[in-house]
Amino acid sequence: MRCLEAVQAWGEGVVMEWPKGPYKWVNKETVFVSIPFTWNLPSVKNDLTQGSFFWKNAVVGGPALGLYPRYFNDLDYVKYEKDMPGIMQVINPMATKTTTGCIRNCKFCAVPTVEGYFRELSDWPDLPILCDNNLLACSQPHFDKVIDRLIKWGWCDFNQGVDSRLLTDYHAKRFKEIKKPIIRLALDSMSYLDDWEIAFDILRSAGVVLKSIRSYAIIGFTDTPDEAWERCNYIEKKGINPLPMWYHPLDCFKKNTVTNKQKDLGWTDFERRKIMRWFYKHTETKK
Repeated sequence: MRCLEAVQAWGEGVVMEWPKGPYKWVNKETVFVSIPFTWNLPSVKNDLTQGSFFWKNAVVGGPALGLYPRYFNDLDYVKYEKDMPGIMQVINPMATKTTTGCIRNCKFCAVPTVEGYFRELSDWPDLPILCDNNLLACSQPHFDKVIDRLIKWGWCDFNQGVDSRLLTDYHAKRFKEIKKPIIRLALDSMSYLDDWEIAFDILRSAGVVLKSIRSYAIIGFTDTPDEAWERCNYIEKKGINPLPMWYHPLDCFKKNTVTNKQKDLGWTDFERRKIMRWFYKHTETKK
């Protein structure tokens, strides 16, 4: 309850984009910190260890703590809260979730550990940035309820992506009812190419315009640099923006590192930066 009161009291100064790292605010001599990535944990712990005149106690949460729930156990003034009602809207006031968890168990993904089994929420904040991990795994009544709420916004960003293997003509037709949807597919391996192409064709046949479609592409997981470029170039040749995502092991404590396993696949930090800079900025990377 204390976290909810803090969220409600915070009020002004909300941000409209996702922060790049931990997000914190102070209320009633307590600092609240939402920690998205495991590589944020050391710096947050260092800050909390040093203390401050502005707070006496700390409450931490976020996906990173779902993987390391005992990380702050040695600091008796720090409490881990798994659920902080309203925290998503504090971090991004346009974001919401209608389901939690996922039916998949991808080896590169933390969702099964952090959120557990898939379930539909009976209600949710009525907002247009959806952060569901696998919306298309839901029942049709739930899906229809979600779309019906989004139509009045006239736009929606399906921020976490939609599962190409589950996309149907019905889903695509309902997506089209939203005037300006942003639909994100994922081509994480060429082994998913057939499913990806079918999903892409379904969206286009339903009248979803190219500028409304994006595609994630995890890189550095089991692929070589050449294979990563092949996938991203394939996506781009379809007329949509590829969004390469560098793979971080779930126990990673330093951002954008190249592990020994990735080096064995041919990756270097130069190769990592080169592909990321090209597809996000279309600029070359110098050694």
